[in-house]
Amino acid sequence: MPIYFNSVYHVDLRQAAWFSAVPWSVMAFVGYLAGMWSDMLIRGGTSITLTRKIMQSIGFIGPGIALIGLTSARSPSIASAWLTLAVGLKSFSHSGFLVNIQEIAPKYSGVLHGMANTGGTLAAIVGTVGAGFFVELVGSFRGFLLITSLLYFLAALFWNIFSTGERVNFE
Repeated sequence: MPIYFNSVYHVDLRQAAWFSAVPWSVMAFVGYLAGMWSDMLIRGGTSITLTRKIMQSIGFIGPGIALIGLTSARSPSIASAWLTLAVGLKSFSHSGFLVNIQEIAPKYSGVLHGMANTGGTLAAIVGTVGAGFFVELVGSFRGFLLITSLLYFLAALFWNIFSTGERVNFE
């Protein structure tokens, strides 16, 4: 994020760090609210499957839309607002896929969570390096943000088609 703000809006890197810190603070707060809402839905009779699909949909579709909005930002403040919205809404996925692992396979949740975390970490490493190459090749962040949005939308579609909140038999 600091490189984005420095490259696109010519913000000093010390100031860019501030623009980059706000979204993560909002993520912590919104994630807490998403967890409370998720619990309320389940206590109110909404199925675990539907609850996880709602949370994950907000956690993927919301950031996808916000990143599209980010491509039109004309100032660092507006860009920070779009990024804050994207990262804040992304925290809904903590009440989606992240807790879903424990519900569908409690006996194997440690192994499955480790596998999911490893896959996510590898994707983050490759994505960070790939983003740098992509931006250098294309000359702007716009295309990368649009591709990221598309991936969010496709992941939400995949999740809503194939996910479940019911216990899966791995025996």
